[in-house]
Amino acid sequence: MAESRTVIRNWRDVDSYVSHESAVIWAILSQQRDENSDPFACIQTMSGFARHFLQGHKNSDHHSHNGAEQFYYILSGGGEVLIGDERFAVGEGSVTYFPPEVPHQFFAENEEDGVEHLIITRPVEREGSKQRVTNWRDATPTAGEHGGAVTWSLLEPIDAAEPTTDQPCLLGFQSVLRQALVRGKASNIHKHDKEQVYYVLEGKGLIISDGDVRRIGEGDTIYQPPGVTHQIANDTYDGWLSYLVVS
Repeated sequence: MAESRTVIRNWRDVDSYVSHESAVIWAILSQQRDENSDPFACIQTMSGFARHFLQGHKNSDHHSHNGAEQFYYILSGGGEVLIGDERFAVGEGSVTYFPPEVPHQFFAENEEDGVEHLIITRPVEREGSKQRVTNWRDATPTAGEHGGAVTWSLLEPIDAAEPTTDQPCLLGFQSVLRQALVRGKASNIHKHDKEQVYYVLEGKGLIISDGDVRRIGEGDTIYQPPGVTHQIANDTYDGWLSYLVVS
């Protein structure tokens, strides 16, 4: 197996396909396989990191995932999400968490512009979590724990020792955060014993990984394998450099 390294890929560089009846899908990162030489088949614990577009007047299929938890992050547009027997209105900035085995479906039948969203999936061997629907704007921001980054905690483990949300739910994922940096600020220099994936929501800046400096911008997905020292910085952008952090 090739040595793990930082991988950066913008969704615009990915060939799309249609699935789930009518969704256009960009599979940005996939799970690492011994026999696969694809550099973007790099994630180890997650099974997929994709961007979806469901056009207006369409719905996705009704389905569930056996032995896997999943969440959506709404990038633009909106609609309704059915989770089990409950239907929730969602829009830009919403996060929807689906426990294993729970049927779900996205409805954009009453929308004109459709909806763009990230779909991130992780295999799990345990159960017991509950659905969660929230928006990052409903979370209380914190500062000082990650260098100059402002942080919003969106999803956290079901057994979190000191919960920061009103409903811990994750079974395999470690956390889902939204972070943002103003010009001249940077996150702390750090590394983890677990992998992380960043997705740049807006703005542009730098990612420094083991001393290697690379430019990043909106739409970039950044894979950080375990043990890699890294830092994100907003060096010149006048607006917010905002990004998701999935662990």
